Amino acid sequence: MKATLPERQKGYGIALGSFDRGATPSEYLDRLDLQNRIFDDNIRLERIVIKNDKPIIVTSQPAIKGVAPTPMALDELMLGKGYEKLADGAYYDERTGLLVFDLFPRNAIQAANGHIYPIDPVIQRITPEFGQFLREHPDTINLIPG
Repeated sequence: MKATLPERQKGYGIALGSFDRGATPSEYLDRLDLQNRIFDDNIRLERIVIKNDKPIIVTSQPAIKGVAPTPMALDELMLGKGYEKLADGAYYDERTGLLVFDLFPRNAIQAANGHIYPIDPVIQRITPEFGQFLREHPDTINLIPG
């Protein structure tokens, strides 16, 4: 089980290119759906609770045992799915307009059979123009405030 944290990036994760770098609740839910599609995951929406007039989204994800994959293994996974590497932990598929970033070993588990399960990557829909900007300025992708 996992719940969104209202005190970080508007509570719903990072959004590159937004004024306050935070995603909306609908973007967060879209990301979960995309993660299920891209990585054949099984994230489920469990409930939405209101806290201080803000929706807290509670989800579940299957427990997986394993180890952190290597950065090279993550690169191979994403290149095999048709993504181009923009920077460490950041991949872009121009055809679908999807950016996957913050996909570092800390955000994935490699099972004993070798299968890699991304646990908490950031998936964002972006325009081709923003994709080109990120190609030209990949150093801006991982400048995420803590």
